[in-house]
Amino acid sequence: MKIKEALKLKNGSYILEKLLNKDKTWLFLNDELEVPSEFFKIYEKVKRGYPIEYIFNEIEFYGKKYYVKEGVLIPRDDTEVIVERALKLLDEELKVKSKKFKINDKLNVKNEKLEINNEKLKIVDCCSGSGVIAITIKQYFPDIEVVATDISDKAIEVAKKNAKLHNVDIKFKKCNLFDEKGDILISNPPYVENSYPKPNDYEPDIAFYGGVDGLDIVREIILRAKNLEYKYAIIEIGYNQKENLSKFLEDKVKEYEFFKDLARNIRGVEIKF
Repeated sequence: MKIKEALKLKNGSYILEKLLNKDKTWLFLNDELEVPSEFFKIYEKVKRGYPIEYIFNEIEFYGKKYYVKEGVLIPRDDTEVIVERALKLLDEELKVKSKKFKINDKLNVKNEKLEINNEKLKIVDCCSGSGVIAITIKQYFPDIEVVATDISDKAIEVAKKNAKLHNVDIKFKKCNLFDEKGDILISNPPYVENSYPKPNDYEPDIAFYGGVDGLDIVREIILRAKNLEYKYAIIEIGYNQKENLSKFLEDKVKEYEFFKDLARNIRGVEIKF
């Protein structure tokens, strides 16, 4: 098979880029070359349902690459809206001031320096998985304290590797949900209904399923955050869980607001305790 034929296949371009260490432009300019034999093994494995992210141990999230391996949840693009919401809340809470200053008088180029008034703000990322939420937040707000928790040894191992990869200082803790006080709780917990089929057989059930209506762990997280006197929580949920969660929240929190992903589906809830 020639490269030009492989490029027409689903994931064909990505597989070739990784195998040959070349970009798309090179592939198109050299599309008469034969594909390496390894391409067919990988393509067939992916075709049978094995996640391509596990094959190359790589996933892109919020514009940056992270390590991932079998046994740990693969981050989805939808979770990026949770990060966006968290960054916006942090920006408001920390009252970030922007000071403009010239870095090159000749070019008249300006840049912005962020000053954070409260350096003691503590964020806990519950059910952190590969750590992408905690790491992204720490990259944008390096002066706040970030704690990432997960019940899985494998997830903690992967998250630590990603923190080192991106050179951020995060406290990792293995535990069931979380057990320490903080200011803002952020979580992408297991929230899929037990009857719903997984997208593949290789990601861990414990990272997906959250009970009959998918909200068992979400409810527990909310109650725990309230008891530990958190100020806010931002939690990812399913598109069809707004009604059930609204009933639960009604007499338990001060305020709550659901927000949507890029497809305009409900994707999360921001809670003020």
